[in-house]
Parts: sequence; C-alpha cells; structure tokens
Amino acid sequence: MLVLRKMLMLCGLALGFILLLQGRIYAFEATLTYTVGSISVIRGGNPVSVQIGMTIQKGDIIQTSLGSTAIISIDETTDIKVRENTSLDIEKVKDDIRVNLFSGSIFSRIIGKLRGTYSVSTETVLAGVRGTEFFIAFGKQIDDLPDVWLCVNSGSVKVEVIATGASAVIREGEGINILGGTNLTPAKRYKWTKQLNWNMDPAQGDVEDRTDLSQAYDDLLDQDYD
Repeated sequence: MLVLRKMLMLCGLALGFILLLQGRIYAFEATLTYTVGSISVIRGGNPVSVQIGMTIQKGDIIQTSLGSTAIISIDETTDIKVRENTSLDIEKVKDDIRVNLFSGSIFSRIIGKLRGTYSVSTETVLAGVRGTEFFIAFGKQIDDLPDVWLCVNSGSVKVEVIATGASAVIREGEGINILGGTNLTPAKRYKWTKQLNWNMDPAQGDVEDRTDLSQAYDDLLDQDYD
C-alpha cells in the first residue's frame, strides 16, 4: 500500500510538472515597449493605467488616438507597430498568435523563431505569415465594408477572404487591395508603399509612420514599377 501511495504521489507530481511546463510554453507574453501620444488599454471593459513595460493581457483592447504610435513585443518573436486611430486585441491559442484588427493599421515584424503561427485578422480577411514583415490597413469604405490594404516588406503573406476562402500569396515588395474586404485584386508593386516607415527600433531613428493612405487610391491608376 505504501509503495502504491508513493507511485501515485510521483505520478501526481509528474502530471503537475507537465501542466506547469505547458502553461509556460503556451503563456501569453506581450509587452508595451514604446508609446507616443495618447494610448488606451481597455481590460474587462474598463481602462487601465498605461505605461511602458506593462504586460498586455489576452483580451485587452489597445487603442491609439490621432498622432499616436505604440509598439508591442509578443513572446520575444514578434513586434507590432500600431499606427494612429487604431483598435486591436491580441489572442493566443496554444502557440498560435492572432492579432484582431478592428480599425486603423499596423506593421508586423517577425524577429524570432515562431513556435506556431502568426496572423492578423479583420472582420473579412485573414493574413497568415511565417518569418516576414508586412503592413495591413483599413482603406476607404464605399459600400457596407471597408477595403483592406496589405503590403509586404520582406518574406511573403498568404491573405484569405474568410467568407469565400479565396486567397493569394503576396510577396516581398508587393501590395494588394481587397475591395470591400471581400474581393481580391491582383498583387502588384505600389509606389506609395515606398513611403512607409518600417522602423520599429527607436534607437535607430523615428518610428512614427506618417504615410497618407489616401495616396494608395491615387496610385491605383499608376502602372507597375521596377
């Protein structure tokens, strides 16, 4: 009987260790590393005090106002630069990270080896990546839903229309406009994307992106460029 109790105790300790290890592996670790302007974090429906170095919890809604920028580091593998007038939250299921973009625009950069997947989702579009740097933004709203722009600085991104499953792979230097968030247009090189500020390291210079996204629509009339 004593031997059986010891065995059960050892099994319990082993199970507890495994669960603890899994908790560490799947833990959500996001940190606010940079802010300028007015940044809000809504937790459980209530605003919380915002400061550099704070932990962003699963379900927190991050909001930036006019002229504001925030940078968030996730699991030491991914950096997100949040432009002005943006609202998003971040979720993690096991090793898969998803940013839910409700409005505005963000830059994403993979800086380390991902254990799972990284994606950015709007109401209508899902962009999934591995080892890349890209920009995604809401555009004009002509009918019921806004356009979605996506541009890739390095690597590649698979963009998928959630409702239809239609998809396209956007490669380095290319951009795409998803009309009304549901209709894919051909990927091409857009001149306006050269103005995007991809820097996410304040030590290396200005990180704020001041690109006027209305130029994207002027550029729709232009031809591909080299």
